[in-house]
Amino acid sequence: MNEPRTIKVEIPVCLDLPEDDLAVLRTTFETIITLVSGGCGGAEQHLRHLRDGGWDVNWGLTWIARARKDGAYEEATGGSKAEVLAQLDRLAGLHEVEGTP
Repeated sequence: MNEPRTIKVEIPVCLDLPEDDLAVLRTTFETIITLVSGGCGGAEQHLRHLRDGGWDVNWGLTWIARARKDGAYEEATGGSKAEVLAQLDRLAGLHEVEGTP
């Protein structure tokens, strides 16, 4: 069996990312590789089975952000960190408007 290969991605010095953002980047790259490779067989079998069953299947990478305060809960999804946090901020802001359930 072949040894796994590694790539190096340089991050500009001006982009001072915290560790959690670096972990998200790492996970994103790993997810892209899994999507491209089909998990080297496993995912492709499931995809083939779904499509053979008549399902139109698509997927993509999505950010999910959740917020809780007292008894309130909001959840947003989006294509980027900025998009999902902006959407979550709008949803959470609705709880600050008087009369909003």
